[in-house]
Amino acid sequence: KITGKSISAIVNENNLLKTIPEDLNALVNKAKNLKKHLEFNKRDIHNRRGLLLIESKIRRLSKYYKKKEVLPKNWSY
Repeated sequence: KITGKSISAIVNENNLLKTIPEDLNALVNKAKNLKKHLEFNKRDIHNRRGLLLIESKIRRLSKYYKKKEVLPKNWSY
């Protein structure tokens, strides 16, 4: 805190904040790639379970970000 401000405050002042947080965006991209994989490999039950786990993480994280007002209330995956 050289400037006396937190990093998030500086990022908000300079409008460098992305619309979707980075961790949520990474999970959405991972789910999208896994869905594409499952289109070609329909019997891959291990990755189907992985997709369910990733989607539940996305739901939990989006619920948190909506509560903290980082995401709009009408955002959906």
